[in-house]
Amino acid sequence: ILGGASASEPLATPEAEKPIGDKAREVAKAAPSLIAFEEVRTSRGLFGKALQDGVRVTPLARRLIAEQGIDLKGLLADRRTKGVDRIAMKDVQAYAAARGATQPVLPHPAPAAPVPPVPVSLLVGPRDQVVAYSSVRQKTADRLAENWRTIPHVFQALEVDFTAIDTVRKLQKDAFKAEHGLSLTFLPFITKAISVVLREYPEINARTDGTRLIRCADINIGIAVDLSHKGLVVPVLHNADELTVPGIARRLGRLVEKARTGKLGADDMAGGTYSITNNGAFGTQFTAPIINAPQVAILSSDAIRLRPAVVSTSAGDFIAPRMLGMVGQSFDHRAFDGAYSAAFLSRLKSVLETRNWDQEFG
Repeated sequence: ILGGASASEPLATPEAEKPIGDKAREVAKAAPSLIAFEEVRTSRGLFGKALQDGVRVTPLARRLIAEQGIDLKGLLADRRTKGVDRIAMKDVQAYAAARGATQPVLPHPAPAAPVPPVPVSLLVGPRDQVVAYSSVRQKTADRLAENWRTIPHVFQALEVDFTAIDTVRKLQKDAFKAEHGLSLTFLPFITKAISVVLREYPEINARTDGTRLIRCADINIGIAVDLSHKGLVVPVLHNADELTVPGIARRLGRLVEKARTGKLGADDMAGGTYSITNNGAFGTQFTAPIINAPQVAILSSDAIRLRPAVVSTSAGDFIAPRMLGMVGQSFDHRAFDGAYSAAFLSRLKSVLETRNWDQEFG
């Protein structure tokens, strides 16, 4: 009944008032002003009465009555006293303003009670093995399930040409390995590019509690680390934008080692503003990760492979071998919209493909 009507349509069709149910009647006795609002939203009865009493209510007025929790019975009585046979939006506004703080307003609904998990009856065969979750796996499961239930996830992805990065990586990897004992992978390059672009898109380098967005001053990137398939931890690379690619690679190496030996401290896990999950080593093409609340986005990086691609040059278009891979982002739709996320990914692609990566190695 809150929708609009054309000029040729009646505002409401007079008809027998429909019962609103025993429970609603009990509420009406306890809070008549509140049930008036509920009837506006759920029954055509009161608007039908309004017509029978000779007072017409316009569609916009109806909507405002519903949205502001106006005492409809009082409003109708006020209009009849003044000899008015039509209620428009301005009449509703004037009526509400005249009553100020005394005007009854529909209270915010109480938050929904958490839905208890449905008991699952597991059939265990005589040769089946029952394995209890480890504490790490249970904590991971509980947190991810809660994040999935409470966050409206959206996922976007695009293809990136990593050929320029791969050229620099191959030139530097042997010297880097000899000096630091670490492999130079694509991940430090991706992390550096993200740290650059996050500064340009502050809504993504942020945290939320569902009602407000905190734009974070520091860029602290969490890196999901697999613990031999027994769970995940997400140590944090603090102030990633202040580091070079080699600096990121060294610090990531230390964090991963601490994670896999159980030596991560509280400081190593705190303060993340954005996260990355990297499954490229397993050959995956797409990964749509779950957001690490209270952060508002997480990036996935998958396998980077040598594939034929069309390359455009001043001399024309050619098919050439290129190192191509997908990067994707899951984001919290409460924090920003798809166009903002897409712009971020487009800018990230540009940085990955065109940045002068040689300068990172001095």
